[in-house]
Amino acid sequence: MVSPGGNAFGEEMTATCLRDMDYYLRLVTYGVVSGDVTPIEEIGIVGVREMYRSLGTPIEAVAEGVRSMKAVATSLMSADDAAEAGSYFDYVVGAML
Repeated sequence: MVSPGGNAFGEEMTATCLRDMDYYLRLVTYGVVSGDVTPIEEIGIVGVREMYRSLGTPIEAVAEGVRSMKAVATSLMSADDAAEAGSYFDYVVGAML
């Protein structure tokens, strides 16, 4: 939420949230290119829940951001490509929750 009282309120917090979403999109891309979840696991999904808990960031909000990216990205793809890429987005969300 980018409004007063929201977790991404303010220029710095908004930039941090966008940076994190860029990171997760990159992880999904690595998965798609390799055809495997190993790069997602090895590069940085381990410990995500603990990190966000320690920062006081609601993990469901981060997961919703990844789900939103999935919706937009897959809407630009063929059905087959969307199904493949979608599975990597789902893997990232599943690892968060």
